[in-house]
Amino acid sequence: MPSERRWIILAQDGRHVTMGRAASPSQAEVETAAAALAAQGLAGWLATLDGNYWSRRRVALAPVQTLGDAATLDWPAAITAFKAARQRALRPL
Repeated sequence: MPSERRWIILAQDGRHVTMGRAASPSQAEVETAAAALAAQGLAGWLATLDGNYWSRRRVALAPVQTLGDAATLDWPAAITAFKAARQRALRPL
């Protein structure tokens, strides 16, 4: 089965949202997402996620672009928070 790639916005606290799958988001979409993060007092990344998000298998994240104040960002901590958020999403109701 081929690997799925999606572009996500990943906040420092692990919250994330998909920005696109078939193509990378436009610069205008990225700027809108960055403004939304800033409005919440957050910073984060535009990142790629390779793998099936809804599978229990591992996915791979790679930062593409920093959004917001890079001085406050910690990629390893964001990945840990992302994994916890994803595990909560995968739990059955």
